[in-house]
Amino acid sequence: MKKITILLLLLATPVLPVVGYEVDAIEEEIRLAMGTQNIYGQSRTLARLAWGEDNRNHELAARARERLILFGQHGMQAISEAFEWAPNTLSSDIMLAIIEAERQMTSGTSSFTTAAVDYAIWFGSPEAKRLAMLHMSARPIPILLLSVIDAAHVNPQLTPIVIETLELIEDDRARFFLAEQVENGDPENRERAALAMAAIGGRCHQYLRAWSLAEKPELRRIALRALLPNTTIGDLMTLYEYVAMFPDDDPQLLADLRDRAQFLEEIFEKQQELDSASPQLDD
Repeated sequence: MKKITILLLLLATPVLPVVGYEVDAIEEEIRLAMGTQNIYGQSRTLARLAWGEDNRNHELAARARERLILFGQHGMQAISEAFEWAPNTLSSDIMLAIIEAERQMTSGTSSFTTAAVDYAIWFGSPEAKRLAMLHMSARPIPILLLSVIDAAHVNPQLTPIVIETLELIEDDRARFFLAEQVENGDPENRERAALAMAAIGGRCHQYLRAWSLAEKPELRRIALRALLPNTTIGDLMTLYEYVAMFPDDDPQLLADLRDRAQFLEEIFEKQQELDSASPQLDD
C-alpha cells in the first residue's frame, strides 16, 4: 500500500523544464540538414537553405546565410555557385554575401570573388551589378574591364559608377568607352569621363590633348579642365597653342592655363640648372 501511495504522488508531480535549456528549432533544422558532410557539402546545403526557391522560412534562410558567411573562404565557392541556380531577384543579396564572406578572411582575397563579381556584372540584377562594381572600387579587378563597360551599355543608369570603376582599374583600354562618354554622354558623365581619362593617363592623355584644340568650345573646356592638373613639361606646347588659337575663350580658363604654363616653365628651368650643375662624364 505504501509503495502504491508513493507511485501516485510521483505521477501527480508536474515535470519542470530544465532551467536555461530551450530547443532552438531553426538551429536544429540547420544542424540536421548539414548532417555529417564535409565543409564544402555543408556550405552548399547552407546556400540552398539561404536562397533556394523551396525555402519559405525567412528566419531559417537568414540564419543559414549568416552561418554560411562565417565559413569565410570555405563558403565562398558555394555562394558564388548560387548565382547560377538561385532566382535572379536574389542576386544582390548573394553579391553582398560574397563580400561579407571575403571580409572574414584574415588575409588575401579569394578567386571566387572574381567569379562572383563577373557573374553579377554580366547577369545580375541592376542592384547586383552596382554592388559588384562598388566592390571593385575597393578592390579593382582589371580582367573584368569589358564586363564593367558592358554593364553601362545594358543599363545606362550605371554609367557614373562604371566610369568610377574604370578610373580605379587604371587600364587605358577603357579610353574608347570613356571617349564616347566625353563626346556624346550626358553633361555630368562627360566631365566624369574626362577626369577618369586624366587620372588613368597613358593613351587617354592623347585624347585629352587632341580635344583641347578641338573646334567645339565645350569639348575644349572639358578636356582642358581635366588635363590641367595632370599636365607636365611635355604639355607646354599644347597649352601655348590653345592660348594662341582661342584667345576669346573663358578668361578664367585662359588665366589658369597661363599660370600652369608659367609653373611648368619654372620647373623646366630648375631642371636645366640642376643638369648643368651636375658633373658630366667624359665621352
